[in-house]
Amino acid sequence: MENDYNFKKIEKKWQERWANSDYGKAKDDDSKPKHYHLVEFPYPSGSGLHVGHCMGYGASDAYSRMKRMQGFNVLYPMGWDAFGLPTENYAIKTGIHPKEATKQNVEVFRRQMKSLGYSFDWDREVNTTDPNYYKWTQWIFLQFYKHAVVDGKLIKVADDDKKTPRLAFQQEMPINWCGSCKTGLANEEVISGKCERCGEEVIKKMQKQWMLRITAYADRLIDDLDTVEYLDKIKTQQVNWIGRSNGANIKFSVIPDSIRNPENNELDPRVPPQADKQSEDDNNVLEVFTTRPDTLYGATFMVLAPEHSIINNLKEKITNFSEVQKYIDSAKKKSDLERTDLNKDKNGVKIKGINAINPINNKEIPIFIADYVLSTYGTGAIMAVPAHDERDYEFAKKYGIKIIDVIIPSVTDKVNPPKEGVKTVFRNAIQAIVINPKDKKVLMLKWKKHPWTTFITGGIDDDEDPVKAAEREVLEETGYKNIRFVKKLGGPVDSNFYADHKGVNRKAHFSGIVFELKDEKREDVSDEEKAIHNVAWMSWEEIKNDKNLTCAEYEIWLDRFHNDKYLYLDHGIMINSDEFDGMESKDAFSKIVEKLEKNNSGNITKNYKLRDWIFSRQHYWGEPIPIIYCRKCWENSNLKSQISKSMNCSIINGKEHIIVSVPEDQLPLKLPEVEKYEPTNNGESPLANVTDWVNVKCPKCKGDAKRETDTMPNWAGSSWYYLRYTDPKNDNEFANKDKMKKWTPVDIYNGGMEHTTLHLLYSRFWHKFLYDMNLVPTLEPYQKRIAHGIILGSDNRKMSKSFGNVINPDEIVKDFGADTLRAYMMFIGPYDQESAWNQNGVLGVHRFLKKVWGNFQKQTKPAGSIYEIEVLMSKYTESITHDLEKFHLNTYIAKLMEINNHLSHLSEINANTLSTYTKLLYPAVPHLAEELWERLGEKKPIYKSNWPVADKKLLEDKKVTIAIQINGKVRDMIEIENNTNEESLKKQVLDREKVKTWIQNKEIVKTIIVPNKIISIVVK
Repeated sequence: MENDYNFKKIEKKWQERWANSDYGKAKDDDSKPKHYHLVEFPYPSGSGLHVGHCMGYGASDAYSRMKRMQGFNVLYPMGWDAFGLPTENYAIKTGIHPKEATKQNVEVFRRQMKSLGYSFDWDREVNTTDPNYYKWTQWIFLQFYKHAVVDGKLIKVADDDKKTPRLAFQQEMPINWCGSCKTGLANEEVISGKCERCGEEVIKKMQKQWMLRITAYADRLIDDLDTVEYLDKIKTQQVNWIGRSNGANIKFSVIPDSIRNPENNELDPRVPPQADKQSEDDNNVLEVFTTRPDTLYGATFMVLAPEHSIINNLKEKITNFSEVQKYIDSAKKKSDLERTDLNKDKNGVKIKGINAINPINNKEIPIFIADYVLSTYGTGAIMAVPAHDERDYEFAKKYGIKIIDVIIPSVTDKVNPPKEGVKTVFRNAIQAIVINPKDKKVLMLKWKKHPWTTFITGGIDDDEDPVKAAEREVLEETGYKNIRFVKKLGGPVDSNFYADHKGVNRKAHFSGIVFELKDEKREDVSDEEKAIHNVAWMSWEEIKNDKNLTCAEYEIWLDRFHNDKYLYLDHGIMINSDEFDGMESKDAFSKIVEKLEKNNSGNITKNYKLRDWIFSRQHYWGEPIPIIYCRKCWENSNLKSQISKSMNCSIINGKEHIIVSVPEDQLPLKLPEVEKYEPTNNGESPLANVTDWVNVKCPKCKGDAKRETDTMPNWAGSSWYYLRYTDPKNDNEFANKDKMKKWTPVDIYNGGMEHTTLHLLYSRFWHKFLYDMNLVPTLEPYQKRIAHGIILGSDNRKMSKSFGNVINPDEIVKDFGADTLRAYMMFIGPYDQESAWNQNGVLGVHRFLKKVWGNFQKQTKPAGSIYEIEVLMSKYTESITHDLEKFHLNTYIAKLMEINNHLSHLSEINANTLSTYTKLLYPAVPHLAEELWERLGEKKPIYKSNWPVADKKLLEDKKVTIAIQINGKVRDMIEIENNTNEESLKKQVLDREKVKTWIQNKEIVKTIIVPNKIISIVVK
């Protein structure tokens, strides 16, 4: 055996052998149990692979190699997610066609992957830019267009259906528009209101977009997570992204000032404001979704997104429209992330000339626009309840809008709770908190006949407000007259207790009122008051620690005393809500909606944070959307008046066109070969400039028509690629159902955490749609989803060219070999956490492999057997198998190093030990393992051998230590052979000198033995 570890020679040799064999190729007709292992396919950029890719591919490759040795028929494929804007931008910059650039990039990626020894099934390689692939992406899109979900069931929609909400539809949507780049940008591409690429200011622009109605599957996307094995953090991310909530849709009528009676400024009774008087198409209705309809009586204003359509619809009624328009223009320059920043100052503009009518009480409330409300979330309008929402509170305080408490907290006194069978008396009351500014102490009452310590407490008379009542109670009970009102501690608190001194249960709505002493002059109080309690000045700490404190409201007052917002956000007791006063707010939720439903101004519904998927991209390098627009079909229609707002009509250049699907037998609709890819000046796709391609005959009427020029997002091709891997050469369907039945669901899907919301959600959505069409055999695409952490540069920053800390795997392979890089990527840290690159770590792993090579020169002939080593290998085999199954890859490599250290201390190593160790090495360092395996004299490749299984007998220790008890106390310990029989054990124990001393000549009554643990002797 050669003395030096020549990794270049070894890796070249085995990569050539694997390429010329069937290794890694999954067999559709194999009877072995299947394992479908999917790792996210990459976007093949010009910069090639980075070590972050290696983190995922190496781990999955190791797992797949182990599963093959365990007897599984493993499908481990690879392909290319190759459409996208970066390649298009590269083409514009260099003049290299995106198709050619993609081809070059794929060749680089494939070469790098093969140089790392990844055992992908290259016969199943797919490329999303291949027309034979995207033919089926387009076909699936057409199925979305031709279908709808109605009452939870998938139905087919007729071509001329004008009302059914199709799963693929068009909608005007605001996009981030860069006038310099002449393209729409994702939110993440807008930094501080400017284009990330060119630095120009970005505005919001309304653009017609194709959408996919993913919200129709929102409930199933949440509920079916119970059927799969995903990391908890992945499930949580998906649930939060969808953001399901139960609530109500509520309609607010909008009225102009012109319908007021000029004499008294009241609403003209001849123009009813209720929403039930409005038609569905009436532009004078604002609809909001709220999870808290129980707070509706506290809605004192409304806020609209700057893009809300009603603003333009009623601009003739808006008396300050120029001011409103100026604010709208300003909002267009902000990204959604900037607008919704919780820390930003909430600002807006009041819309003058129109107001809204609260449908629960017909009260008129003002309307504002503010950029923190988004048109793409909910309805683009909110009812603002400043007493019970922090954002609304800040806005109301800034603009002087009324704040009405409609829900208050409820507390029950623990010292004196209400008694059963005792009359309950209600009253409005106060608790006065009087502060001495000299020492900050609080004025309290110490009751004489009861062990109570309380604030100054009393009822509110009919002609009093809470402050006047509190001033009176302070004077009557303590004699202090010169006090200054400081503040009210928010809304009332519903308090329930037994008033022992009155002999009744009390339900009191206490208001907390804070005063400050002006001076310490005090008048004499009545003899009656003197007989009831004494006055005491106490610190907050003394109050807190007073065991006789009888004030269930104490913690609320304390919190509000130090927090000026006084907001109550939870459920509680209703007040200021007409017939719902006193009701639990959770009960009022449904009762209020029932009242709204009677006049058609509200209904129970669900809402989702999830928005329908914007599917259009105004780019060249993407799948063409297979849709045609025909003006002649519209002119021939006998329902022109109804079509303009229908689901199968599109407005182009101000004229209605019927939407016509490209016939399925004409797919794929290929991208035209063009020389220029520059975006258009009006935001349309570059394809709009390819007139020979755009202008087409309508498949239905044969008249002049135009193609859709938007392309699909790169998410489209990645939403179903795992299915194509099962049958990649099929020209008749996207995949054969029998083959999908054999391979799906994917057993393990490995990828980055950054894709666990959008991509994972989108592909689950597509799969469920195909399942509903009876085209795929499983409810979910992936049974298990794992995720790896990111690799930081050696400077602990995210790897980036701008930081100069990117690691090119080619360099590591050249200097240290593929096996070194593979093993280091596993050893770098816990698989699911971020880890920093360390070149010294690479050197350490390389030294380890060189030591492995050296140890294999110690092989004994013939093979001997060393019991301790056999036990050691069985223990490590079991532990390593567990680590690989759980993706504990850093400990897997560490254990390989530990074994090697044990072997390094031996002068000779038997072949059986080296054989087992080689198999354990194989998933991580397959080139080295194959070479060592061959040098052990094995004729068949290592991958055709069986994965080692631990010898359970060897895992049991040869000797065990047993405790010896005499009359219940441990008096000695004995080490004996494992599973020694009882008679032999008794003899060995009784022969021990220490045992003889304790037993002496006493009679042994009984002996109890717990095998391999304890022997208990009872004597008398």
